Order: sequence, then structure tokens, then C-alpha cells
Amino acid sequence: MKSVLFFLLAIALPAAALDGRKTTARDLSVELTRFELPNGMVVLLAPDKTGSSVFVSTSFRAGTLYEPKGCSGMAHLVEHIMATGPTPDTDYAALLERRRSRFFNAYTDFETMEFQTIVPAEELPAALWVSADRLGSIPPLIDDKVVERNRKIVLQERAIRDVDAPYGMPREKLFTRLFAVPHPLHGNVIGTVGELSSVTGNEVRKFVETVLVPANGILTIVGRFEVNEARRWIEQTLGRLPPGQRASTPRFPPLQVSLTDTADEIVSRDPAVTMAWRLPMPHDEAVTLALGAQLLSFMTDGAWGMRLGAGLLENEAESLFMVQLVVPYDEPASAVQSDAEGFVRILTRTVMPLELYLAANVVLDRVALFDLDTIDGRAARLTRLERLFHSRVTVADEAAQHWLIDPSAVRDLSRNILESPRVVLHARPTRPRPARVAKAKHR
Repeated sequence: MKSVLFFLLAIALPAAALDGRKTTARDLSVELTRFELPNGMVVLLAPDKTGSSVFVSTSFRAGTLYEPKGCSGMAHLVEHIMATGPTPDTDYAALLERRRSRFFNAYTDFETMEFQTIVPAEELPAALWVSADRLGSIPPLIDDKVVERNRKIVLQERAIRDVDAPYGMPREKLFTRLFAVPHPLHGNVIGTVGELSSVTGNEVRKFVETVLVPANGILTIVGRFEVNEARRWIEQTLGRLPPGQRASTPRFPPLQVSLTDTADEIVSRDPAVTMAWRLPMPHDEAVTLALGAQLLSFMTDGAWGMRLGAGLLENEAESLFMVQLVVPYDEPASAVQSDAEGFVRILTRTVMPLELYLAANVVLDRVALFDLDTIDGRAARLTRLERLFHSRVTVADEAAQHWLIDPSAVRDLSRNILESPRVVLHARPTRPRPARVAKAKHR
């Protein structure tokens, strides 16, 4: 199982990408049937008879943003508990493996919690039974022992992904500053050790019973199945659960002032600086800034031995824009920030060359096409569009939107947004420099 990292790196493509063609609505079309069950669960069905498998996903508005005050990391902890419960009867991974499942996963991000599996087409009923039984059978079994067992797993996951990973601990500090208490994201998705350690079985069970309910969920099925037959199975499984209530999207005050901080980097020997913005924004602006992130990577990545990544994570409540610059080990902090500031100003002061602008659009097209090549990628696109727009926007419409952006719009939007309050965090290595090899003297 995995939790979604907060940072998305833009995908780089050389100027040769211009040889590619612009995709069409036909390239990006997805057959979709959407309906709501009487209990409020939204169902998205995208049949594809060319394959042999089916992807089943249940997604809930139950991510980190929905955690109660003082319970940092609870959503991710709940994901671990609910994916495969505490008894042999709720060992859904083993059950589906016996049904020849080739994929079983769960993840939590800022706003959503999702449970996924891929099974042979004829095992769709089994996958739907698991999705329904998870919601009905596990909550009454949650107690302090179940929570403690899964808490140890989550803390070990934190050790692997943050404590022992390059820039992991600086990332934790970044989130404490960007999303200050009482914002639920102050501990990122994994949570703070102190708050996570105090979460009780009663608190977890109440959270599950409140947000992991049909009225708060989206069922997405992509692959080889018949729509009418799938609908009958859905109604006999998830359709019979009590509805619950849809969760309202929490709102929090924006970041008020900019700040700069430092953190020790105990793994990597290379200094890095990360700049982050919290941005409530409409979708058209999010698309524009995502295009800007791709342009920024084209212009700067690899220059002078540096590594730059920029990306936008769009959410219902507020989006997150981040730029990270990693530099050679002997750069002082002042120089690192100066370099990063200079790169970002490229977006605010320059209309990008048409060649780069077209290449960036081709990259975004390719990303959409690669997503649609797989049943899980198609499901992710469809679920996201339902969450953001209630499926009023098609995959083709959204994927084509970046082609409508005028290059000057990237510059103008960047000027407005990147001057807003932000957090700058320097990751300073604590390890010594690599030893220099003495050159042999020639006689």
C-alpha cells in the first residue's frame, strides 16, 4: 500500500517532441456510463472489450484534509486498517489473490482515500463483494489493538519514506510551516509522530463510520464487462449498504505571510531548496500553472549540474504548487535561493519561445494518452473528473484545455500567483563533502 506523495514532478521531453502530432478528441475519448445508487454512491462505468481484466476502485472524500483536529495521520492509518482487516475473513488481498487478482492497492492523499484491485473479467462480482464487505464488516472490528498493530506499520513506513530517504525530514518540516496547526496537513499524509501515536480505536471507528460511506464515495470500474450486468452486481453489493452522508469539503484560511526556514538533510550530500504555495484556484488557472511548470522544467532542468522539478497538485479545497532545486554539494544557501528565484522569475517575466510552448503541450498530451492506455490510468482520470466536476467535463475536454492557453497567460498568471505568500525551505546536508581524489603528478 502507498500514500501519495505531496510533490509531483513535471515530465520532461526534448524539443524533438514537436515531431509528435496534436491529439484529437477521438484519441482521448472514453465511453462512460454514470449513475447514482439510491444510497448516494456515484458509479462510473467505462467498458473496454479489448482487454481481459477489470479495474475496480472505491474512492472516498476521506483524505488527510478530513481528519479531526489533533489526529494527524489518521486517514492514512485508516487506509491500512480498511484495506485488509484484522481477521482471516477480511483478508481481502488473499481472497482476491485466489481469484487471480494481479493488483491490490490502497492509498491516501490530501483529499481522498482509495481502494483498488485488478481482477480477471469473470471475477468482477468478487471484487465488488470485497468493496462492499470492507465497508460493512471491518468497522465493528476496529479496537485499540487493531489500531496499534497498524500504527507500527505506518511509523515504519514513515521511517523508510521520510527518515531514511533524501529530503524526507526537510519535507516534514516544510509541511509544518506551509500548513500550520490546526490545518490537518501540517503532518503531511503520514502525520506527526506525536498525534499519530495518540489516536485511539474509538476515534478511528468514528472517522470510518462518518466518511467511508456510500454517499461519500465514487465507484469506478474500467475494463471488460457488460454495463447492465455490472449494474446488477453493484446494486446487489454496494447498493445495499446504508447511505451515510457526503462530507463537506473543509476550508481553511490561506497562508498569510511568506517565510524562509532551514532543515538538516541527513541523507543526501546535495543542498536543495523548495518553494511552495497554497493556492485556491479555478481549474482554468490550474491548467495554466501546470503548463507553466512544464515550461519551467524545459528551461532549467540539468543546467549547471542542477536538478529542478516543478509541479501542481490540483484539489477541491486548494491546490499546491511546488518548485524544488537540487544543486551541487558546495553551493551556499544564499546562492541556492538566488538560483531558484531566478528560475522562477523566468515564468513571470518572459513569454516562452513558441517551440518550447508547443513541446510542453505535446508532453501534456502524451501524459493523457499514456494514462488512457491502461485501465487504472483511465479510472484515475475519470475518478478525478467526478471529484472535481461531477463528470460534467470529459477526459477529452480536459486534456485539450491546455492547447487553448495563450503563452502570455502563463506569464500573467505566474506574476499574480508566485508573488503570493509562500514557504521557502532549505535542506542543508550534514554529511561531509565527498573526498577529493588527488591528481597524480607527471614527471
